[in-house]
Amino acid sequence: MLTRTLFADASKSSVAAPALQGAQQLAALNLKATQAALAEFAELARAIVAAKSPAEVGQLQVAALQAAPRKALAYAGHVKEILAAATAEQRAAAEAQVAGVQAKFLEAVQGALKNAPGSENTLALVKSAVAATNNAYDGVSKVSKQVSNVVEANVTTLVAAVNTSGAAEATQDA
Repeated sequence: MLTRTLFADASKSSVAAPALQGAQQLAALNLKATQAALAEFAELARAIVAAKSPAEVGQLQVAALQAAPRKALAYAGHVKEILAAATAEQRAAAEAQVAGVQAKFLEAVQGALKNAPGSENTLALVKSAVAATNNAYDGVSKVSKQVSNVVEANVTTLVAAVNTSGAAEATQDA
């Protein structure tokens, strides 16, 4: 039977769990990044105070500034990994939920139309509408995956370029 509980039960799902887990992982990453930044700042401050010349202070500052982009990209890489994992889990949970709701919906429609005259045509129409919805969802899902793959490839390329640049700078400094 078609009831509000069919759709209400669908909203109480595990789709939110991956998002919450991702948020927790991002919070942990942010805490670690903040702790590392504070420790590095304290170390830099100690080194600057212990410096024997203004040139040495300048070298310390330049070294810290050169390391900043690599650290930012490493952080972005971790964020990307967390978001990609959470998105994949959420997508899988949503797909499973949609399939379950559709099956229950079709079962409820079939039960409601079981003995109604002309129900075959109505049932065929409902099944056609569900199939069209599935096709539209599949199209959106494919586009979403393609966009996600392009963003991931761009970030990977950027990280590789910065790492290569950093390695070249280190070679020149040596």
